[in-house]
Amino acid sequence: MATSDGATRGMQGLPRAVKWRAWIATALVTLLLAGVGYRAWGLQVEDAETFRERALRQHVHTVEIPAPRGAILDARGRPLAVTADAESIYVNPGAVVDVVTTADRLASLLDLDPAAMEARLSSRRHFAWIARHVTPAQAAAIRAAKLPGVEITTEPRRWYPGRTSGGPLLGFAGIDGDGLDGLELRFDKLLRGQRARFDALRDARGKTALADGVVDAVPGATVHLTIDRAIQDLTDAALGEAVTSHGAKAGVAVVLDVHTGAVLAMSSWPTYDPNEPADAVAAGARNRAVTDVFEIGSVMKIFTVSAALDAGVTRPDEMWDVENGSYRIGNHTFRDTHHDPELTTAGIIKRSSNVGAIKIAQRLGRDRFYAALTRFGFGHRTGIELPHEETGTVRDGSRWRDIELATIAFGHGLTVTPLQVASALAALGDGGTWHTPHLVDRVVGADGATVWQPTLESRRIYEPKTAAQMLPILAGVFEHGKHGGTAGNVVVEGFRAGGKTGTAHKLDPVTKRYAEHTYLASFAGLAPIDDPRIAVVVVIDEPQGKDYFGGKVSAPVFATVVSQTLRYLGVPGDPSAPTAEDLDPALAAAKARADARAEARAKADAKARAKADDDDDVAEVVDLPPVSEAVDDVDIPDFRGASIARALDLARTSGLVIDVDGSGRAVAQEPAPGRAPAGTVVRVTFAAGTAPPPPVSPEKPR
Repeated sequence: MATSDGATRGMQGLPRAVKWRAWIATALVTLLLAGVGYRAWGLQVEDAETFRERALRQHVHTVEIPAPRGAILDARGRPLAVTADAESIYVNPGAVVDVVTTADRLASLLDLDPAAMEARLSSRRHFAWIARHVTPAQAAAIRAAKLPGVEITTEPRRWYPGRTSGGPLLGFAGIDGDGLDGLELRFDKLLRGQRARFDALRDARGKTALADGVVDAVPGATVHLTIDRAIQDLTDAALGEAVTSHGAKAGVAVVLDVHTGAVLAMSSWPTYDPNEPADAVAAGARNRAVTDVFEIGSVMKIFTVSAALDAGVTRPDEMWDVENGSYRIGNHTFRDTHHDPELTTAGIIKRSSNVGAIKIAQRLGRDRFYAALTRFGFGHRTGIELPHEETGTVRDGSRWRDIELATIAFGHGLTVTPLQVASALAALGDGGTWHTPHLVDRVVGADGATVWQPTLESRRIYEPKTAAQMLPILAGVFEHGKHGGTAGNVVVEGFRAGGKTGTAHKLDPVTKRYAEHTYLASFAGLAPIDDPRIAVVVVIDEPQGKDYFGGKVSAPVFATVVSQTLRYLGVPGDPSAPTAEDLDPALAAAKARADARAEARAKADAKARAKADDDDDVAEVVDLPPVSEAVDDVDIPDFRGASIARALDLARTSGLVIDVDGSGRAVAQEPAPGRAPAGTVVRVTFAAGTAPPPPVSPEKPR
């Protein structure tokens, strides 16, 4: 109390105003000290951890170095996707001396917008990208400019040496090295590797001043494919040429090894360059072999007939009444392109009879037919190592109406992917065994150890007898002539093949009815047909013009891919395989005449050489038999009714030379059948549209 009283007594002599100012000053100082104390408590005790973390973020930052992305290699070790160093440009805005000048200079050198560049340089952050993956020339220009705050760093970039080759199959990786489509997306975690991460100190300007504990990045794994780049390239080329020449909307082709299910090529059109994938979506580019489903049309007849043979409800040689190509079910009439009165089961495939396929399906029945289609893999994913694979649609067979049973028999009323068709067809080529289609052989880590392999399944989906019966049936599709198959005008150079054409009307998404002039042209086949090695499926979507049939549009792609692939794989050719001369009468006639003239000249040269030899040896006495005894006689066969190719074969076998006149079937010859000296030239006249007469045996000399 004494102190208080003293203070009070000390202020008693002061004016009242001074006393109030003293009290107010004391209160303010007291409040200020209390506030400082409270704030100090918050900083040092209550919020200490928060501010400690903020300080660390300002002075210590985590540096990440992307790992080199793993390579994707083809079946022979050739690179399809690799990682190489690329230079990128960044800036520390706090270190920029003159924002406007620096922005203008960067915009000029990198062809960027100056205003956007100035806004980026004005950022309060310590880091901002200017341009990623620039060209070497641009990086050199930035170095020469020596702009304060602008730096260049090296980071990995994805490169695709084949450019558009297999683009939708491979997919692409983004600028930060993340897989965004195709195989790059499916195996992103393995390809990405492990980034290097370490802590570093930075100064007030944001520059890294000290770093330790650096750990090297772990490169991504290498993916080894079953794809062969050479086969992929030739398939891409053949498919692209067909799509563009027919003005089609799109196309897809698949090449499978029938014994393993390995995919040798998978092409889609339109394609894209994974190095520049920006326009891929706009162009509708995607891996259509697995992402698109189709009503495949008459190709489905392969599986209708296979199911019936497998169930034992028909034989290849059974004769069917195909109603002259017109058959009515309820209010619907089904028609054939050809108006055959009768066909064998094999002929139904050869002539692509809708009526025949319907009758086979009716005998098989909806339950057995549905069970077979499910067993063949339709309506289920194949399990291939690709994202976005579709299942297709096959309605439960117990719910099929009579009309659905009929339409499914020839490929309408269900949807399938091209890969499903290829794998089910390949099983016929391997004695009835289905193999999981796969693109990846193995994935190998940075240490050389295998880190992933596909789980493959093999199961029997046809009886071996069925597979054996189907091969010659499919070969009949390539037979030419008046009653030839639907691919009778297609030549697989050097090999005999088998398959099935398909030409399907497409469903109009607006009217929900089948469009009259919009088609899907397809072909599916095996080769060589006597001992299949590959299965190939080709689908061309909406070809334009008068040539829209599968035999005209897709079968030639099949022929090119098969012939070139088998030669590349070293498969021996078949001397008995048809050639282009067999199908083009004019070309065959010209070749035959050229062969005859060449052979006649060769014989004349041989006789001249023989005479010269006799003249030189005139001093010697040589006993020679009469000419009639020295030259063997041969039988001239009856060429009437033979094709040009058959006539040439008969002539070679008989030791004769023929002079071809006309085209079509042989109608006359001179000399007539009988005995003649070897080397005799026989003039054979051919005429188109002539039915072959019964064979006539060569006349014997009397």
